[in-house]
Amino acid sequence: MTNGLTILVAEDDVATQTLLHRFLTRMGHTVFMADNGLQAVELYQQHLPDIILTDVNMPVMNGLEAIKEIRQQTGELWVPILILSASEQDQDIIRGLQSGADDYLPKPIKLEILSAKIEAMRRLVTLQQTNLANQHILKALYEELEEEQLLAKQVGDKMLGYGALDHPNIEYWLQPNRYFSGDLIAAALSVDNGLYLMLADATGHGLSAALPTLTIARTFHAMAKKALPLPTIVTEMNTSAKRLLPIDRFVATNVFKIDFNLKTIEAWCGGIPDTLLINESGDLVHRFKSRHLAIGILPSESFNDSIEHWQWESPIQLISFSDGLTEAANPEGVFFGEQQLIDIIQSFPAKQRIAQLKQSVLSHLNDDHGQDDISLVSVYCD
Repeated sequence: MTNGLTILVAEDDVATQTLLHRFLTRMGHTVFMADNGLQAVELYQQHLPDIILTDVNMPVMNGLEAIKEIRQQTGELWVPILILSASEQDQDIIRGLQSGADDYLPKPIKLEILSAKIEAMRRLVTLQQTNLANQHILKALYEELEEEQLLAKQVGDKMLGYGALDHPNIEYWLQPNRYFSGDLIAAALSVDNGLYLMLADATGHGLSAALPTLTIARTFHAMAKKALPLPTIVTEMNTSAKRLLPIDRFVATNVFKIDFNLKTIEAWCGGIPDTLLINESGDLVHRFKSRHLAIGILPSESFNDSIEHWQWESPIQLISFSDGLTEAANPEGVFFGEQQLIDIIQSFPAKQRIAQLKQSVLSHLNDDHGQDDISLVSVYCD
């Protein structure tokens, strides 16, 4: 903004018009004169002045009506309005301020006071214009960032694909806290028809959390399809993560290999809440506990690739989830919790459990996205 302001003066007295026009012009301002309130509204629409000076008593449309009309058109933009009023007309001043004016100046006008008031308003107008300019810049940057994130998400989704998540025995729910999820659910069928499953939860949120899971997911898919042993897969995932990720980034991970013919589950669990095995009656028959540190923490020579074996005799349901589910907090800050999860599992048949869990968590969050990504996956082992 230049030093001069754009000022609209609504005044029907010719002598006052002449005085104000000469004085304000000499101060370096651009001045538009209106003979009545209606003309003032029209000039406001044409020139969007920085400051408005208006008399109260004018023909056609008085100053109070003009103030109300202009205020309706300014929206969120604040335009200072100064009432010019004879000093004895206190009611005019009160009604003017109630109509939306910001200040008043008694007549006869003292030019020194008028100059001081305009300079005070100039500082506020300048601050407002600076804020508006910054808002436009921030909005443009936000829209650009949003577009880039959407593009990156599309590329990431294509790189990962959905693998074998459409397997008839798998149900899952993944709810990102933002565009990108730091949680990941992946499944792959191997050449020997084994089902490999991974649930991962990277530190952080958004794109910075999604990139680490993308790193280990590529390794998981490539090696699982070749039916490589589970210890070999998790070791290579850890090596890749340790090589590529910053020292403060890691990925809590559960990896399983399910053999439907042998009725066996192999599990490597690091940093994820207990995975539950539920029988057809809803009883908890086993827990795969987290026995390892998350992927990407330990160097290769210290990494523990030992796995846990479990065999089922009657049909069971494997349910794995990230801490974003159990720590989903309602508006009062109360966590959803594992016990509520187990209660729901035990109250519904196997085919309804995941849907009921999703509905219950969303209801608990009260339509909020929560503070963390949420992931939940189930495999029917029969």
